[in-house]
Amino acid sequence: MHDIVFVSWAEIIHIMHTAVNKFKEAHDRYLELDRRRTECLTPVQREWMHIAILKAYLEVQCRAKQIAGLQYADGMDFSEMN
Repeated sequence: MHDIVFVSWAEIIHIMHTAVNKFKEAHDRYLELDRRRTECLTPVQREWMHIAILKAYLEVQCRAKQIAGLQYADGMDFSEMN
């Protein structure tokens, strides 16, 4: 049987704020990598940059789904994940 856990609004706000900040940081990293990708001079550099961009993209997607999941769990039915 599952125990019911009650969380205060302050804790919910802190959790959501942390999730949004992590999303923003991941998105900023992605944008910076995308901006710098044209500076690669060799095929090896381009390959490494491409891999870094894909990793950053996946992190952004993961963070976005975490935010949507938190919203849905909080009763915001409009935030269903795709």
